[in-house]
Amino acid sequence: MNAQANRLSVISDNISNSGTNGYKRSEAEFSSLVLSSPGAGDYNSGTVKTQVRQTVSEQGSIASTSSSTDAAISGDGFFVVQDQSGREFYTRAGSFVRRTETGANGSTTYLVNSAGYRLTGTDAKTGVTGPVELPVGEIVAPTPTTGAKLDLQFPVTANVGDQKTTSIQVYDAVGTAKTLTMTMTKTAANQWSLDLSDGTTTTSSTVTFDGTNGLPTTTGNPGTMNITLGTGNTVAVDFGSLTEYNSDFSAKVSKDGNPAGYFQSFSIADTGDSTGIIGVMADGSTVQLYKLNLARFNSPDQLQAGPGNVYSATLQSGNVEYGVPGSNGFGSVVSNAVENSNVDLASELTNMIESQRSYSANSKVFQTGSEILDVLINLKR
Repeated sequence: MNAQANRLSVISDNISNSGTNGYKRSEAEFSSLVLSSPGAGDYNSGTVKTQVRQTVSEQGSIASTSSSTDAAISGDGFFVVQDQSGREFYTRAGSFVRRTETGANGSTTYLVNSAGYRLTGTDAKTGVTGPVELPVGEIVAPTPTTGAKLDLQFPVTANVGDQKTTSIQVYDAVGTAKTLTMTMTKTAANQWSLDLSDGTTTTSSTVTFDGTNGLPTTTGNPGTMNITLGTGNTVAVDFGSLTEYNSDFSAKVSKDGNPAGYFQSFSIADTGDSTGIIGVMADGSTVQLYKLNLARFNSPDQLQAGPGNVYSATLQSGNVEYGVPGSNGFGSVVSNAVENSNVDLASELTNMIESQRSYSANSKVFQTGSEILDVLINLKR
């Protein structure tokens, strides 16, 4: 009866947390405890023990959300969070919100989960790992653009003399926006001239494609085009994917640098080389503030569960290992999403009915044993 009561307690926790993001269900496993028999023909009744097993390693379904600071892990790993005293914990619950706390050094805005644990990351500028502190209301210093990347698709059906253009907005050292214009002119079959200009200075190059596969020839890839702006900073424009297919012209642009100003919002996103916390400015420019790190364990099911849907390391779980999302076996981080509980309500309700029946049946055994004992006591009367 006690074993079935323990199982019902586990089922109750699972059902009540079926809507808790990142919650991992538990299971009550039974094992028999057999007592040694005193001799032939005699029998000592044993009992049953329960052991609660966690299913931390089982992936829950991922659901999209409208919050830019929500994130889910697809695969192995945990978000690393801290309480206010700096103690480290691990969680799969990635629904984070901004919370401002006032201390001796003023007000600081953190990204916290529903239980108040602070998300941690590595500062993109200093390289120091700690709680994510959002620069809310702080002036953002300008960063001059030093590099840009262009992915281009040229239409193979274009005629000689046809032109295509795309623009890149860059910034100088004081945050003044400059527009670079890339003009692409078809000069011959499978060949295009590239002219990059800031309005006063122009640099040129050529791309030649292999007509059999639509990719640049060995010697026809322009590589990098450098242009020095009037204010002195040089922008290196690298070419990524260059193709000449029977398709429309398209251009994908990415670049670094940002103007001076204030952040309008913050989000968890893939920045191209890592996953982290970015700040979004009024003109759409983004600045990476922190890089996210994930933690993992050899035996995650042996972690110690704590309040607030977090876990602590134990001797049985093994040592913690940190890594970058999406590399070396670590899971990837999905933005604007949360991981649902891995509880299956239908299974839990079925298990509850089974435990209820077993509990009732065992209670009948107890009642029958009591009645037999009464008969034995009444024999001498």
